Amino acid sequence: MVREAYLAVDAIAQKDNIFTRMDARLKVVVTGVMLASVIGLPGTRLQLGLFTVALLSMLAVKIPFRLIFCRILPPLALGTVVFCFMVFFHEGNRLFVLNVAGWEIVGYREGFNLGLTVLARITGSVALLMFLSFTTPIHQLGYALIWLRVPKVIVEILLLTYRYLFVLWDEGMRIRQAQTLRLGYPAWRSISGWKQALRSTATLMGMVFIRAYDRAESTFSAMQVRAYNGNITGYDFQSWNKLQTKYLISSFVVLFILVAVSI
Repeated sequence: MVREAYLAVDAIAQKDNIFTRMDARLKVVVTGVMLASVIGLPGTRLQLGLFTVALLSMLAVKIPFRLIFCRILPPLALGTVVFCFMVFFHEGNRLFVLNVAGWEIVGYREGFNLGLTVLARITGSVALLMFLSFTTPIHQLGYALIWLRVPKVIVEILLLTYRYLFVLWDEGMRIRQAQTLRLGYPAWRSISGWKQALRSTATLMGMVFIRAYDRAESTFSAMQVRAYNGNITGYDFQSWNKLQTKYLISSFVVLFILVAVSI
């Protein structure tokens, strides 16, 4: 499942459309400025506006809505949990009171506003990063970060993590399938079933850790054999042209309009 998702995202990023034709450096800079605006500016209008723009942009280039929804659902669920905690535990003026089984649960106005701001920031940030990942291949993103003087060790860790995250996940899924065939995960309705499942999970985690160490050793040896010295080479950016300038101006015009409307 993870491999298919990885291949789908990589295939989408390789498609020819208006956003993939944009220079990777431009997209990284614009996304960084928009992320800073989402995180730094108060309120929720700008955050929701950028979320809407990013969502419509992804749908405009025919990115499947199901893929977008599946990727945004986990951070959205986490943000909803944070929102609920802030509503009920950030004391202030009472907004509403719920009586549940004799318990009085109070929701506070300040917590509601703060939680809504956090939820909007999470949603807007995730949408922007999804747009960047769906329209920029990972190797172009790495070269753009190097051009922007991001430390090479960070870019190296990013590329290796992206590559081997899916490899290790597939390795773990193969181990889990083998355990399942050997009745390593029986029915969870009994205590003995829970114990067996926990033992199998612990074994799975240990084996994945050992496989990750082995993969790291073999990858490091292969990189040494190929005379890797920490430099990432092999890609030259095209010269800046008027089209990229138009893209840059259009992006900042959209951001300026959203900021003006949100004030």
